[in-house]
Amino acid sequence: IGTVLVVLFAAFYYLPWLKRVIENFLYQYPYVQKLPGPKGVPFIGSIADLAGDTTVPLKFWKSEAEKARLAGEGLFTITVLGRTITFPINGEHLRSICESHEEVTKGKDYEYLRVWLGDGILLSIGKRWRDRRKAYTQLFHFSMLDGYLETFNVHARVMADVLKENAGKVVEMGDISKRYALDCIGDTAMGYQFGTQRDPSHPYLNAVDIFTNYSQRYNTEPQMWITWIWYLMYHRVYKDALDTINQLTEDVMNERFRRIKNGEIDLDAKKKPLIDQFICLEQDGQWTREDVRTELNAVIFGGHDTTSTTLTWAFWALATQPHYQQQMYEEIHDIFGDSDRDCDNEDLKAMEFTERFIKETMRMYPPVPTVERELQNDFQMGKYLLPKGSEVFICPYIVHHNPEIYPNPSKFDPDRFLPENIAKRNPFDYVPFSAGTRNCLGQKLAMHEMKCNLSWAMRKFSFHTDGNLLDQGLAIEVICKPTLGCKLKVVQRV
Repeated sequence: IGTVLVVLFAAFYYLPWLKRVIENFLYQYPYVQKLPGPKGVPFIGSIADLAGDTTVPLKFWKSEAEKARLAGEGLFTITVLGRTITFPINGEHLRSICESHEEVTKGKDYEYLRVWLGDGILLSIGKRWRDRRKAYTQLFHFSMLDGYLETFNVHARVMADVLKENAGKVVEMGDISKRYALDCIGDTAMGYQFGTQRDPSHPYLNAVDIFTNYSQRYNTEPQMWITWIWYLMYHRVYKDALDTINQLTEDVMNERFRRIKNGEIDLDAKKKPLIDQFICLEQDGQWTREDVRTELNAVIFGGHDTTSTTLTWAFWALATQPHYQQQMYEEIHDIFGDSDRDCDNEDLKAMEFTERFIKETMRMYPPVPTVERELQNDFQMGKYLLPKGSEVFICPYIVHHNPEIYPNPSKFDPDRFLPENIAKRNPFDYVPFSAGTRNCLGQKLAMHEMKCNLSWAMRKFSFHTDGNLLDQGLAIEVICKPTLGCKLKVVQRV
């Protein structure tokens, strides 16, 4: 009888959710039958095809994308437990959703981030999103970007010192890149010195890892959906991590507001962290104090993991392809010689091969697994009508590995990003940071940060491994991580 009571309780508890799911399924089912893609068992859909480790979803999606391509289609659709999900596989089909000003609502899988990121730039919709977007566009003006390069140099120097201390050893470049990126974003966003490159035990670093790990698992491990199991086994650790994140943000804000009130900080200074610019908006009455906290969390979240992951993949690609590593070294040596000077804007412009290399890294190993939209209306994509309530997944990996766009897509080739080759492609054939109305406003800042990092790393060190480029798989977490990590031997140049 106990089992029966548990089943009845669960059925009653989840009845409203189940009712909504079934209603959506019944509305969308006639549309789905006309869309290309695996049909699977009604309602259950392709859940079995997605079961397995964190590498399985990308493999399944890529396989279905190839079937759609060979059939002459520009998209495919799958269903998973009543959810209808469409994947465009080329820029032509991506353009319609990316450029839409109406369909900007984020997909269901982002909800797990709302307890941290709130209703800020990453998750908001409507007028609130448009107002935030306008504010951020002004904040990320080119003149503002110039001021952050000095900060990147400071932390890149520290990273070079850390590598020097480990010269001759095998190190995990993923950890080193992550600490560098967190120190950079803490400084540029909050004027706060995390110092994780010198102190890897900083509680914020561990808290972010725990929060993102639990949040991602919540989407894929059904036992976590059961309330009593969640509170018994997961809630305390999850809440402690979230409290650590929020407390640090609150402490930094309180200290910043205090120093501004006491006249210790000049809000009119040309170079200032984003928090000061957010506070200006708060003092003008455009934002509330809660808005400042929400946007700081959003910038920290969006500004360190994607950058650090791309750097990790870049170091892996350099170590497994010594000819490209030599080419990058020669470019950087031509610019800097044997000097120890900082990287400036003219240097960034001259690092043409380095930029192409980074772009090819993000083509082969895009940091973001999917960018999701939940359709608020029936939506025309190519020759197909997608149903209201269904979702569109922009999967950069699928588009970037379409052989009709990038011949021999598993070959690493930075020359794909020579100007004459870029001109041949649809602008939406390359979407590592999404594109269109909800594109990443910080992508230029991220490129500056990565080029600055490599200018220091390649001047002073070479990186080595016995592994091959394609040994790695992509593990889907909040971002796409290398399945084997990135353990490289660091050799100091003489």
